[in-house]
Amino acid sequence: MTRLPQALFSGLALLAMPGVALGDAPARKPAKTPADPVATVCKGHVRLGCRAASWVASEAPAPKFTVAPEPAPTETLAQALDQAYHSGPTLQAQRYQLRANDEDYALALAETRPTTQIQVTGSYDKTVPGRTTQATRFFAPSQIITSNALTAQASISQPLYTGGKASADRAAALAEVGAGRALLRSTEGALLLQVITAYSDVRRDSDALRLYEANLGQLEATLNEVKARRDAGELTRTDIAQAETQLNLARSQHNLAVQQMEQDRASYAALVGHDPGTLAPPPDLPGVPASIGDALEQAGERSPDLDQAMQTERQSRAQIAAARSQGRPVLSLNGSAALTGQAAPYYLRNEDQGFHGGAVLTIPLTNGGRVGALVAQAEDRNAADRLGIESSRRVLVDNIVNAWNAMATAQRNIAVDQAGLDAARVFDDGTFQEYRAGLRSTFDVLYAHSTLLNAEVTLVGARRDLYVAEATVLRYIGLLEAQSLLGSTGIYRPEADFRHAAHRGAMPLAPLVRMIDHIGMPGAGAGARPIEPPPPGAAPPAIVAAAPPPAMVDLARHSPENAVPGTTAPPPKAAKRKRPPHALFRKHRKPKS
Repeated sequence: MTRLPQALFSGLALLAMPGVALGDAPARKPAKTPADPVATVCKGHVRLGCRAASWVASEAPAPKFTVAPEPAPTETLAQALDQAYHSGPTLQAQRYQLRANDEDYALALAETRPTTQIQVTGSYDKTVPGRTTQATRFFAPSQIITSNALTAQASISQPLYTGGKASADRAAALAEVGAGRALLRSTEGALLLQVITAYSDVRRDSDALRLYEANLGQLEATLNEVKARRDAGELTRTDIAQAETQLNLARSQHNLAVQQMEQDRASYAALVGHDPGTLAPPPDLPGVPASIGDALEQAGERSPDLDQAMQTERQSRAQIAAARSQGRPVLSLNGSAALTGQAAPYYLRNEDQGFHGGAVLTIPLTNGGRVGALVAQAEDRNAADRLGIESSRRVLVDNIVNAWNAMATAQRNIAVDQAGLDAARVFDDGTFQEYRAGLRSTFDVLYAHSTLLNAEVTLVGARRDLYVAEATVLRYIGLLEAQSLLGSTGIYRPEADFRHAAHRGAMPLAPLVRMIDHIGMPGAGAGARPIEPPPPGAAPPAIVAAAPPPAMVDLARHSPENAVPGTTAPPPKAAKRKRPPHALFRKHRKPKS
């Protein structure tokens, strides 16, 4: 009676030991050569002792998670940003679009400048009289009549007062230029953020790829030891299958990591213009705010998105004054000089000379309601642009708060993931030591390897997320610009193009005329048209009651194929195939003799 419990506990312990499966008990193997690092010797007749612990030499190294060192860098983040800033087609196209906006200001300035022109007309006439003409000339001999004439006229027109339209157009053009510059800054920030993101993605992928390669080396070493212990009679083929399965899964993960890296490298090349080399660790980004309050305050002062919305509202407000000015008087001075006479032979003293000068005042009386419609249209567009400012502010706050929370979360995740990585390293090393002591199974070892890999990859991803989140915060507050990141060398200056456009065709009296026209410019109104929301409902808001839905609906198995008439070409008609007649209806043909 005293031996039964001891035998029962021995049997349960045997079933619970790692690597023991019913129906798959390994046979006892002879001792391996001492040169084998996993050489084991089963002594005695009790098999439990052989399965409980592996007699591995104490100096035998355990499979380590050894990561290859990072290669020497060949490209920095500053080089990538500089290349994208100077060669990016999207940013370059936006610069030319801004230069086109500068020409709108030049067009507005031209409305108050004089226009001059010279018109020269030469004519030659030849008359050959016919029989009818000759019959009427009884006493005059018939002859061919020729004549030539030359007329030259020079004219000048100088607007003095355009009703304020020229001044309003100039203010609208200035606002348009301001909105274009804000859009250029926004495009620049978006491009630099994309480059930083792609740069961080490629570095993350390269680091993760080296981690996956280290995991493959560790799993291959573990599989070799499992096979050796299987040959020694300690483990079963199930343990080998577990190790091989995990190794194949790791190879699949490695292949996916290679694919992800090539995908991110292609994105990098599309932004920078060339394939990435070995990327250096990115430096700390300058200007990251210390608090969310500082971020929101700087965004209110420097955000290009909010500035663009405000400049657009200024432009539409000036267009209200331009619409109102079309119903006001217009005053201009005109002068001309003409020279008329014979072209050949030409003698200046024989030419008629004429000179003209005058002032033209045009007072509109009726316009069929056109001016009122233009004013109302401009006021409605200005109201929409004012609402656009609030819409841009809300979107901006949402983006900044989300980016800030992503940055704060990444900071916390880095601390947590670092602690998790330290624990995973202890867990992996301790599990394998206990595995050799017979206290852990093959599954436990593989799980520890997987945990260590996940901890390493997660920490790499968290560091990438933090850097991208910091860049995103700088993008929305208006500090992710080449001038802030790269210094003041090689930076595009839009002011030079603007001055060139404004000074083209300048005249000495143009500033005086602009001052006179600005005095009579109509205003946009006291705050323009007030924004009126829709009227409130008579009852509290509530969802309209709907009919109860059907308990069960059928699947839709057919899609309508009838297109709207006139929107697509008719499908080609299928050629009708003649079916061969049945054998019973075929005509009997007599064989040829």
